[in-house]
Amino acid sequence: MTSVSTVFGQMLDNREGAAFSDKPFFSPEFIKINKIRSLNGQFTYKKPGDAMKNTQYKYVYQFDTLGRLVASYETRKDDGTKDTTWNIYAYAPDNTLIEYKKGDGKGFTATLFDYDTNMRIIRESYARDYIDSLKKPHRTVLNSESMRYEVGDSSIKKTIYNSYDLPYMHEFTYYNSLGYRTEKRQQLIMTTGVTSYKYAYNEKGLLASVKTFTQDEVKPSEESIYLYDDYGNLTEKQYYRNGVYITETEMIYNEKSKLLTYVLTRDVATNFIMILSFKNYSFY
Repeated sequence: MTSVSTVFGQMLDNREGAAFSDKPFFSPEFIKINKIRSLNGQFTYKKPGDAMKNTQYKYVYQFDTLGRLVASYETRKDDGTKDTTWNIYAYAPDNTLIEYKKGDGKGFTATLFDYDTNMRIIRESYARDYIDSLKKPHRTVLNSESMRYEVGDSSIKKTIYNSYDLPYMHEFTYYNSLGYRTEKRQQLIMTTGVTSYKYAYNEKGLLASVKTFTQDEVKPSEESIYLYDDYGNLTEKQYYRNGVYITETEMIYNEKSKLLTYVLTRDVATNFIMILSFKNYSFY
């Protein structure tokens, strides 16, 4: 039997810079081998000059036996009331994400994904799930977009088509000789608007920064910087907007188990700190 303290790679998968976003960002291999069923986090707030304030608000991540994130939900204060936001994920047998649903209190907005044989997304469809006045579930299909690819020696061109099957954006992704993605460039066809994302890596090949540029500006409009410990665990994210330091997010791991224990998010301008404490794990 595998001990829950077994270290198997990194707990957080930050290859896409998606840590603590709506996308699945936990390593399924790590979650599976350590038999983690759920992470139950509790929020604590700290204002400058005030004592720590415990709250009843929480963030919960739930996994299946294959280590895949299947649901997460957050309860937070919204306009003075307690609100719960759900994220639900569904997968194909080959572990590709085929559906993502986000709840907003009135229903769920669903995004459905179709793939080609190379595991590239070739269609995204959008729908609305809701319960009618008779308490019956319904799904309204809204629209869809399709993607087509052209592969070069060190680049991939993706063209995105709208629901009328007309192209509206080109996306170019470039790679270096080692296979690392170095840049993604999105160009709107009708307006010639351009957004570029440039990627840098540390000495171990882990994502070190992502810079966002608009309309070929010299200075980035956004920048995220990532720091890691000796095990490759993500320990810090620094976020800048137009050169101004906006937020600092710090990840703290248990010294014995190396499981994620705290996520501290600090608003740099106000020094307000939000702490998400993961002291309650459940296991299969």
